[in-house]
Amino acid sequence: MSPPKAPKPPKQPKRPAKGDALAALLRDAVRLHQAGESERAQALYARILKLAPDQPDALHLSGLLRYQAGALAEAEALIRRALSSNPHAASYHNSLGVVALAQGSAEEARAHFTAALALDPAYAQALNNLGNALQTLGRPDDAVAAYRQALALKPADAEPFSNLGRALQALNRPADAAQAFRRALALKPASAAAKRGLADALAGTPARAEAEALYREAIALAPEDAQNRAALAAFLERTGRLEEALAVSGEALARDAGNVRAAVAQARSLRRLGREGDALARLDGLDLSQADAKAQSYATFEKAMLSDRLGAYARAIALFADANALLLTTPAAAGIDREAYPRLIAKLKACFTADWVQGWTPAVEGPSDRLAPIFLIGFPRSGTTLLDQILDSHPALTTMAEKDALDVVRARVERLPGGYPDALARLDASTIRDLRDLYFARVQHHLGGPPAGILVDKMPLNTVDAGLIWRLFPEAKILLALRHPCDVVLSGFMQPFQLNQTMIHFTTLAGTARFYADVMGLWQRYAQVLPLSVIQVRYEDLVEDVAAESRRIIAGLGLTWDDAVLRYAEHAKARAIATPSYHQVVQPIYRRSAGRWLNYRDAFVDVLPILEPFIAAWGYDGGYGEEA
Repeated sequence: MSPPKAPKPPKQPKRPAKGDALAALLRDAVRLHQAGESERAQALYARILKLAPDQPDALHLSGLLRYQAGALAEAEALIRRALSSNPHAASYHNSLGVVALAQGSAEEARAHFTAALALDPAYAQALNNLGNALQTLGRPDDAVAAYRQALALKPADAEPFSNLGRALQALNRPADAAQAFRRALALKPASAAAKRGLADALAGTPARAEAEALYREAIALAPEDAQNRAALAAFLERTGRLEEALAVSGEALARDAGNVRAAVAQARSLRRLGREGDALARLDGLDLSQADAKAQSYATFEKAMLSDRLGAYARAIALFADANALLLTTPAAAGIDREAYPRLIAKLKACFTADWVQGWTPAVEGPSDRLAPIFLIGFPRSGTTLLDQILDSHPALTTMAEKDALDVVRARVERLPGGYPDALARLDASTIRDLRDLYFARVQHHLGGPPAGILVDKMPLNTVDAGLIWRLFPEAKILLALRHPCDVVLSGFMQPFQLNQTMIHFTTLAGTARFYADVMGLWQRYAQVLPLSVIQVRYEDLVEDVAAESRRIIAGLGLTWDDAVLRYAEHAKARAIATPSYHQVVQPIYRRSAGRWLNYRDAFVDVLPILEPFIAAWGYDGGYGEEA
């Protein structure tokens, strides 16, 4: 999102100063303020306040000047004094909110913007700033609503469009985000921030060639802004252009030695070039003292990964714990209901009994002219991205990776009488067809049209909604990705996930294990009570003999074999991959991730009892064995 902005000084003070002389001084101060003559304006504000210490406009505008100079504590004190003199001024609440947001107090900022809007509901700037606070608090859905309200009031304002794009990007809606950024650029073509935002939205899509051009245009518009070069460096690293990424990240760091995005792009490039020691040394030398908790966490995750690759496992596990702990201190973490998803899982498990399912209205088969999707599910970090790439290489299949098509359907079911999942029992044929149509409409939205072949919907945590899948598509095949539970849990704990009601459960090793047990325990219930058509794929078997496993999977799906499947790594290089495995699936098959948890056996002492039932259920060895 764009940096918070306070309102521009008004052409005339909103309230008359005491006496004609003070009014004249205030007009002169505002004129100087608008002209950018900050020192002279501040001197006049000080003169006014010496004559009238409680003059609210002078206090407020003097506070704005201090904010613009970076003196946040002084700005806060002055604007609070202005509010004491005039507590009904919406602009004062808005300005105090902007200062609070700049100080890292997002919840306090939200309260001030809300207060401003209570006084002036049509205050577009306060709505935009409220959206910024909500984004910082990890509430992108609410931020989107605030930005849209601001744009309804001021549709020609580029800044809310740009901020809307950031919120939509956070919601994993890159097509919608791109549209918002394009609207911002139509209004303000020279906005480097909007160009960078549009590039970020396109970087994970087939339009990534346009993304690179946009990053370079942003650099040309604002050459001294290190963030533009840092974003390009991250893009180049993701697309495998590692030497270029090193050069561009170096340019960014020359302008801002503490730029975390550039430093991490540089370290990842060095890691992928086999220079892990150099990468770790550079990150260890990075000064993170001025970075916020999210940026510190981002860098710490990469240091932990490098320590793991160098065999420094004790340091690695400690750094992963530190990185996750930092994530939990961010404003986004504070607003998350950690029990919401476990409550949903518990409710689903309680509802889905054999007796309940037997009492449902009859199932409805899909139309013959539209094939049921194949659903690729499992627990995150179970090898679904590798399997996705293999499947997408088959000419008869089109994969859709980690989109919200099923979430949109579930949200619709939640609004039906009884809610979700209770409403599933009484669905009639017409409603089932409508829900299927809603699903396919969302698929087309994400793919830009109907799938070219049979759709593979890859979303690991759709495991939780396997009952909904069967209700809508009883004929659908399900690919269940499995991997040794200890490796899955370790890998999830090692990822810098964006926190939400699901990903917050990965911030401790034990919490990840409990979440695994919840999700996969629910899957076991589904498998007991529903006649699901399931093909299980174990990651270890796939990497051991990719050809044999791929043939088994393709045959199980009822498809003719095609040798293109074995060229999945080449195919992956042409695709935009948005998961943490983006750099792994373009490499030849490797086995170093199998049994990785054994390097951290001491950390698993209290975790193993949670996972042992699943280790046995999936046919894995629960023993300690040799180090990986």
